[in-house]
Amino acid sequence: MFDFLPNMAFDPLLPVGWIIGLGCLMFLAALATGIGRLRSYFLRLLAGLFIVLALLNPQTVIEERDPLKDAVLVIKDESESMKLGERAEAADKTYQALIEQLEADPSLDVSTTVIRPDSDGTRLTTSLIDGLGNLPASRLAGVIAITDGQVHDLPQNPETLLPEGVPFHSIIIGEEKTRDRRISALVAPKFGLVGEQAEFELRVDDPGFEGERANIEIKLNGETKARFPATIGNRISIPIEIERRGPNTIELTVRAAEGELTLNNNVFVAEISGIRDRMRVLLVTGEPHNGGRSWRNLLKSDPAVELVQFTILTNPRVKNTNARQGELSLIAFPTRQLFEEKLDEFDLIIFDHFRRRFAPSRSGRSTPILSPVYLQNVARYVDDGGALLIATGPAFAEQESIYRSPLAAVLPTRPTGETTKEAFKPELNEKGRRHPITSSFSGKEDQTWGKWFRIIDNKPISGDVLMEGPDAAPLLVIDKIGEGRVAMLMSDQAWLWSKGFDGGGPYSEMFRRTAHWLMGEPDLDAEKLTATAENGLLAIERRTLKDGAQTVVVEKPDGTKENVRLSKTANGIYRGSVKSTGQGAYRLASGDVSTVAAIGSLNPREYAKLQPTKEILEPFATGTKGGLFSTELSGAVPTIRRVKPGKTTANDDWINLVAHEDYAVRSSKRSPLAPGWLFFALALLSMGGAWLREGK
Repeated sequence: MFDFLPNMAFDPLLPVGWIIGLGCLMFLAALATGIGRLRSYFLRLLAGLFIVLALLNPQTVIEERDPLKDAVLVIKDESESMKLGERAEAADKTYQALIEQLEADPSLDVSTTVIRPDSDGTRLTTSLIDGLGNLPASRLAGVIAITDGQVHDLPQNPETLLPEGVPFHSIIIGEEKTRDRRISALVAPKFGLVGEQAEFELRVDDPGFEGERANIEIKLNGETKARFPATIGNRISIPIEIERRGPNTIELTVRAAEGELTLNNNVFVAEISGIRDRMRVLLVTGEPHNGGRSWRNLLKSDPAVELVQFTILTNPRVKNTNARQGELSLIAFPTRQLFEEKLDEFDLIIFDHFRRRFAPSRSGRSTPILSPVYLQNVARYVDDGGALLIATGPAFAEQESIYRSPLAAVLPTRPTGETTKEAFKPELNEKGRRHPITSSFSGKEDQTWGKWFRIIDNKPISGDVLMEGPDAAPLLVIDKIGEGRVAMLMSDQAWLWSKGFDGGGPYSEMFRRTAHWLMGEPDLDAEKLTATAENGLLAIERRTLKDGAQTVVVEKPDGTKENVRLSKTANGIYRGSVKSTGQGAYRLASGDVSTVAAIGSLNPREYAKLQPTKEILEPFATGTKGGLFSTELSGAVPTIRRVKPGKTTANDDWINLVAHEDYAVRSSKRSPLAPGWLFFALALLSMGGAWLREGK
């Protein structure tokens, strides 16, 4: 299609400056004639004008034009909130109907872009800028967004995102009266002291149902701690005790209401890091021996350790001693305060070379230096979640063995009554090469570990053996007892490593790691389940001491569950993956082990509010003279109309797009407006008329 419109152009016969000068002289001459009251001044002025036109040589320009299409950008919201309920289907219908209507207009060039799921919410501005990158600003007719209105990245003055005069329109998808209950954190601490309470402040929102009651469940590290009712719309404070060092997963769930849009925002998940202000350790040394100072030096080398040491100096081999226990002590040791009143304040208790000792009393009967009641308290301490390390000596195989006390209830191995005295190098067994306490030392035993010369023969009852002596005799045994943990070292020769004898060994690092495992360090757990997001998949790793098939149950944010069979990739390590279904918290369980993993954010911004709204986009539409159209789930599209630049584009019934009517010139032709002699002839006629008039 071609459009022929005349334009004017000039092709001067003389330099333009000369023509302007000549025109000025003629104007002054005509002005002087008028001042002299001659009636011919107008004809003289007209003659000068014809001469100037003749010298400018005016021409007509005929252009052959191609009209250019105006550009319109359509943005489709494909964020997580648009996948809820019937929104995705309604958005698809609206999108198809809109594209068909726009493409029916031959003067429009339609460009499209989408808003992808993002951990920071619905990024309309980002998609808008990307979509406008290749479109001509001078021919932009408008922008139309299909969304639920929940946008999270609009700037303070959104109208500056578009060229002046270009309207922004939005078709709002979703039912306005949809119910959605959600829980959100107003205060969520990131760190807390182990054993102390961290304060969370929350609010349950359910628009239109303020004042009603909703039940909340609290889970800490996968274990339900409490259930209680809360008032919707009110701020509530929840104290949660931090159980362990390292990451602690907090899950706060509000019970679902009938007809909710989604349950994804009924759960608030947070990770709080447990830290220890000071680690209190009680070291009970049964008798002076060569390795006693090594334990003390190891513990005192850590500035975070607060050590209380109790060393029994009484020699049971000295007979006929009439002195009482209190008279043999350098100072009176506060056994009652330590083993009754303050026992639960310790993070770790160590019995080193301990044997059941007795001292004479005034009645003549022997009384135990450490009462069986105190040892019973230690057993209860372990069962309630405490940590106990037993470094045995020859006495463990004798009549005075600690195994012949109430403490036997929490010990994972029992003595056989024999002691092996021969040189040997400690070795890691299969479990020792897998367990995080000792796995980093695997392969170094033969090259760098020095010899020991004594091992207390024993028979494990429960738990795991990590190190062995001659003939596979258990050397390091660990176990979880009740809520607590116990480790037993079945030799009194570990101090040789600390002295560097025969090349030494990893004394400090191994027993430091053992102590941290006893105190619940999550990274040192042998039974562990982890998951990370990788390219649309949830990569799962299961670490275990057991052999055999490993299966993980994955509960996705949308509530669906999937069983994932893992493949063995190394000894004790199994891996697998599952396709993710979007952002949010994924709960994984394998046997007694569970964890929570997140894709995007644990509490996605996308799910903070889900009801469709015009409120967020209204400043954008108003500032650009665009419109907002609520169609709920109908799939309907308002009529498209074209308006001239500068005209109002806001209307409740139509989506108005600017018609710029721009074009491209394909070719042009020039021809004189009139022959040059004609202008000179008209000038002569004008001058002749002036002379005739002046002669009368």
